[in-house]
Amino acid sequence: MRLVVFCEAQADFQIAADLIDRVLREAGEPWVADVMDAAPDEIRSWHGDGEGHELFDLHRLDHHVDRLRVRVPHGHFGGQRGAAGALMARTAFSIVRALVKRGATIDAVVVVWDMGDQPAIRRAGLMQARTEAQGWAGFRIVLGCPNAMREAWVLCGFDPDGPHEGTRLHVLREELGFHPNVDAHRLDAKDEQAKRSAKRVLRQLTDDDRAREQRCWRDTPLEALRARGEATGLRDYLLEVEQHLLPLVVSGASGSPDDPRGINR
Repeated sequence: MRLVVFCEAQADFQIAADLIDRVLREAGEPWVADVMDAAPDEIRSWHGDGEGHELFDLHRLDHHVDRLRVRVPHGHFGGQRGAAGALMARTAFSIVRALVKRGATIDAVVVVWDMGDQPAIRRAGLMQARTEAQGWAGFRIVLGCPNAMREAWVLCGFDPDGPHEGTRLHVLREELGFHPNVDAHRLDAKDEQAKRSAKRVLRQLTDDDRAREQRCWRDTPLEALRARGEATGLRDYLLEVEQHLLPLVVSGASGSPDDPRGINR
């Protein structure tokens, strides 16, 4: 299964990719986990941007359009004006279509974009573009919509590890008036120094330790991430991965003459 990921930063790619691996491993058949442990690229691999990056940067779509000479359609979406993000997503899907025409094998596209202070509008825009693309695309489309930002997804997986972290969580709980790991969607301030900044809260809880952040989404049970992540968009993302990507792995289980183990990509 060959995947293309569009997001805003390497950190976004890492959490999106790790969660895909977890869902495939934990929700798939036992053989999927076995292969993931031994050779994960035989289950899924990433089609990079051709310039040394595993992801396509949403901030550089115009660059890729020019480089690949992509023609992006303009106009309405199903007779309606595009909401925020609709043209951006249409551009991403057009880039993938161009890659496929050049001979690339791409089974699915993943778009992860922070919702900021426009969660309803931005998600609607992505949905408009996906609905349009489904009329012609030969690939699946997965949407990741962190509300309000990626750090909220990380906070959903934070559980205190020892008394020091327990104290930090308690102090922030008293300061904010709510549990930042349970109601992370309420941390919607744009100013990184503001009291309700998800970035600030995450830095304080993890002591700005990147490895500690990673444990939040790599080690916390998926059931806990789903439960806490309803309002942050994390539960929806995990469900999209299970609904759209897992069937691609399962559909290859019958194998082919050139692929006796049943993993076609």
